[in-house]
Amino acid sequence: MISLDSHRAALKDRVSVIRNIIDETHPTPPATGRIAREARGMAVVLLFAAYEELLTSLNRSLLEVAAGLRVGNRRLQPGFRAFALHNVASSLSSGSQKKLFTAALPTLVEFASRGEPGPTINPDVFPNDGSFMRRSQVTLWCSLFSAGDPAPILRNIWQQIDTVVIQRNGIAHGRLTPQEVGRSYSEADMRALVDDWDSDWARFLDHIEQLAVARDFYRLPR
Repeated sequence: MISLDSHRAALKDRVSVIRNIIDETHPTPPATGRIAREARGMAVVLLFAAYEELLTSLNRSLLEVAAGLRVGNRRLQPGFRAFALHNVASSLSSGSQKKLFTAALPTLVEFASRGEPGPTINPDVFPNDGSFMRRSQVTLWCSLFSAGDPAPILRNIWQQIDTVVIQRNGIAHGRLTPQEVGRSYSEADMRALVDDWDSDWARFLDHIEQLAVARDFYRLPR
């Protein structure tokens, strides 16, 4: 049903850029100056970008496959059905409380029960939980797609995801400088984190691909 090779290639390309930056700014003997610290801080920003792009593009790829199936919303697995109902649910969420049972909910129930010739999935929708890509975002994403607990798959970086998000946000919003963030990592620490980021997200892609090659990942079996 699907190949995630393009996502693997994108991850490898982004990680390769990070490694090149570390290599260029950390010659032998070990670098200890400001540029080296700033490079390690910027590496954190790029690690976040690699993760954000991976999850959002993977989400789109899975929704595109589901949208191409010749099944109605009722045949979709619950997580995909939630995406199929997203647009109508969003339009109804702004309605008044007194119309909840007289208009909004009946409309949603009627829409969910239709026997469309195909799913009404919008591949542009991402299940944003408001955490700005912290661990809870990965957990929600895996729950929607019935992909299991992500912690054992992302075993080396699971405890690091929130730290990377917080430090990236600190740099992006001016609360922290790249030098300040880079100071919290040695060269060995950063290289180990990059290696773990690479291997764990690659393992995550392998896990999702193993699930997503089956049609029953997207639709309810007959």
